Amino acid sequence: MIQGKVKLVADAVWSKLTGVFVNDVLHVQHVYIFTQHLKYGTKSSKRQLDCGGVVTTVLAACQLLALQYGHTDLAACKFQVSEDHCWLNCDPGGGREGTIEVTTDSAVKRALPVDAAAWQGWLYSGGHAPLCSHQMTITAMITSMNPSITTRQNTGEDSAQVQRAQRHLLRMIHSNYPDLMYPAALGCLADLEERQVQDALEAAVEGDDKAKLEQHLQANQAQSLFERAIQISTQPGLGGHHQWYPYSYMFGHLMRRAEFLVKEAAQLLGQDVALQQADVAIQSAMQSIGSRGGAVVLQHYRFMSTDEQLYKDLEGVLEQSCDMFRWRHQQVKQPITHTNQLTSLLEFWDGICHLYTGKAKPSHWIGHLLKTLKLFTAEARIHAASTAEIRSAVMTKANPLWAELKAARIKALFETADLADANGNSSKRKKRSGTYRLDS
Repeated sequence: MIQGKVKLVADAVWSKLTGVFVNDVLHVQHVYIFTQHLKYGTKSSKRQLDCGGVVTTVLAACQLLALQYGHTDLAACKFQVSEDHCWLNCDPGGGREGTIEVTTDSAVKRALPVDAAAWQGWLYSGGHAPLCSHQMTITAMITSMNPSITTRQNTGEDSAQVQRAQRHLLRMIHSNYPDLMYPAALGCLADLEERQVQDALEAAVEGDDKAKLEQHLQANQAQSLFERAIQISTQPGLGGHHQWYPYSYMFGHLMRRAEFLVKEAAQLLGQDVALQQADVAIQSAMQSIGSRGGAVVLQHYRFMSTDEQLYKDLEGVLEQSCDMFRWRHQQVKQPITHTNQLTSLLEFWDGICHLYTGKAKPSHWIGHLLKTLKLFTAEARIHAASTAEIRSAVMTKANPLWAELKAARIKALFETADLADANGNSSKRKKRSGTYRLDS
């Protein structure tokens, strides 16, 4: 049986590693690292691989056995990659029954199919992760290249040479083999393009060159790539709207562009022009996480303890949105009356409520939401709530509360876990005492 052979290969790979499975360690994501361990490693050295490193190493060994040693059944193994994890799949169509998990450091659990309950969470993309051909696996390995030299918070340093090499390779694939570019690869290339353009924008500002500044602002190649990533992520082959990061990447890109316009480009472009362009960017950013964007993705999942990276990303998006509204409030020096962007924020929160169905919503996230809503007039809150596309039961119940904004009642509603019985009737369960935890 193919799973039994894969287990033997995976066990052999793990036997050459020291310690346990690692995350967030620099430069341990490729089969090349494993070969270096074999060639130069000593018993005292740390021989470590992360998720991508383990899976690509096992896959490479399986392909070698298939091509040179007669184990042709192992040729069916393919690389499958979600937004934060990867595994092997031996089913030609990428079905769940063909999944083989090799990243666990527990030999007993190694090479088993992904647990059925895990498909509800984001980590495995609900069973709609891209199934990579062997050529696309090369794209995935290039995408996972880490240019970081150091990763200290706020003082991290990246290698410009690695970034240039990664950008060149992804550009080449995108130009010559566009079908090999899955959403995360497009997002990676877009991010690299944005960094290059941002350097040019800052140079134009420093050189007081308005024409160059306007030229680079108009030719937004990064945004086009983000839009392409979103387009691909909605296709039936990926389940339709199961990829969160394309929307998150677009949101972050547009928010950074708006911040640049306001803080650095306003003097050269003119205050009114810069604020107008920033407003357009912010509006598009908020729409990218609303009911026609990222909020739809969140509705497909139920939060699990393995979704820590999604938790961090959602928190970042929420905080950045709230910071933007505080900035707007400081600009007008009175309660905000415009509602379009607030509508998108409520739709995003509706997506979070879907994600946390049956669970209490993080209390500090609720605090961010309430502080932001206080910046708006009651009329604006009512109008935004009435125009927002709301689908969760808890947000429907909250609708009458936005006008008076009774914080205690709203917090009680969201900090209580909504449950449903077999007939679909909702019931309440109080949030457990103590601080919120990812695994609660």
